[in-house]
Amino acid sequence: MNIVLQRLREQRAEQLAAIDSVLSQVGEERDLVDAERSLLEATRQRIAELDAQIKPLEEIERLRAATGDALPALPPARPNTVPAEPRRADALDRGYQYRSVGEFITDLVLASGYPQARQAGVPPVPDREAVARLQSRAVADQTTTGLPGILPQPIVGAVVSLIDPLRPLITSLGGARALANIPGTSFTRPKVATHTQVGVQTAEKTQLPSRAMVINQVPFTKQTYGGTVDVSRQSIDWTSPAAWDIIVRDLAEQYALATETAAAAAFKAAATATAVPIGTASQAITLAEWATGLYTMAMHSYQGGQRMPDRIWCSLDVWAALGSLVDTSRVVLPVDTTREMGAPGTSQLGMFAGDLFGLPRIVVPTFAAGTLIVGPSSLFEVYEEVIGLLSTVEPSLLGVQVAYGGYVAWGSLAGGAFVPATIAGTLPTAAELDADGEPADSASTSSSSSSSSKKS
Repeated sequence: MNIVLQRLREQRAEQLAAIDSVLSQVGEERDLVDAERSLLEATRQRIAELDAQIKPLEEIERLRAATGDALPALPPARPNTVPAEPRRADALDRGYQYRSVGEFITDLVLASGYPQARQAGVPPVPDREAVARLQSRAVADQTTTGLPGILPQPIVGAVVSLIDPLRPLITSLGGARALANIPGTSFTRPKVATHTQVGVQTAEKTQLPSRAMVINQVPFTKQTYGGTVDVSRQSIDWTSPAAWDIIVRDLAEQYALATETAAAAAFKAAATATAVPIGTASQAITLAEWATGLYTMAMHSYQGGQRMPDRIWCSLDVWAALGSLVDTSRVVLPVDTTREMGAPGTSQLGMFAGDLFGLPRIVVPTFAAGTLIVGPSSLFEVYEEVIGLLSTVEPSLLGVQVAYGGYVAWGSLAGGAFVPATIAGTLPTAAELDADGEPADSASTSSSSSSSSKKS
């Protein structure tokens, strides 16, 4: 078997599996984001490179197989014959050759301790201590600790990555707009600062109200995000699953996570409207308090931007509180299907998708704890140009330097339209995790569990 061909075929199968994994995460509910499209394009290029290497090797194997089929038709080679020599049938002219170590040990035991049993042909009752002494001298323990050179180290399944490459905030804002055709390090969006005036005419042939329109500029500054890794050629050729594909995919996911985190911080900072208080300090927030607070936020949002709010953005702990709302007699979130009357929204424990009072609820995991914002998604814009994958070969080092990045810019067209909340009531406590995503402190985990179980 051609081991090079086998390795290339395995890498090609891994690439196809990676494509299936990305598509399974997308599903039927949304379009591909830019990071996913770039990842699929990089995977497709890698498959093309593998196919270019696989094709000539498969041709060589076909030629090898054709040669093997032709060999049986050739006349067999005449072996070198040696004249037969007479030998004794009792084999006394040579030393006895044992067929196995076990046969030798059997003769050794019978010759050393049980001659009468050997003569009679009856197996004797052995002396346990004597047998143990013989075995300890003749048999050595063989365990896996003595075979490190031949024991394989299998890698089962795909490499686990504790990164969520989805960008819920940017997606909820309509996705990133194209930045490729906008020159310069910054650009502006026009915004009407002072509108014209219309009013009642005080008398016939009197001057109508008049006011000049003033259009200001909203600045957007481009920022560059990216990462790079210098990979040895050995890491690319000798690893399985292929390190190259894992590194490129991880760079794309880290880019998506970094840009989403930065955009979320800028979005929260742009919510400059006066915060609406919800709840009472150190007490569970009731359904009535949530309803009053959210409708007050919606009212202020319309006043600040003259647009009806169409999204509710929240952090993980706020999602946990909203998803477990109850009143005095029933669960209201998720929907109480046992009653004729429904609930003020929908929520599921297994997904972030849901709504509240008719507005989609967007969970942004990178938000700071206690974040709740109501506003119109059309008044905050994100622009992006994904550079994607760049690589250069370092022949003197037998290495490849790879980078992944892009340009992004964002800005608010009406900060007053985005209304935050000041949550005074109790919220579930987030768990403290270590770098590997495992609970760092069992006490904090139990605290989180007990807090999450409180009724809001």
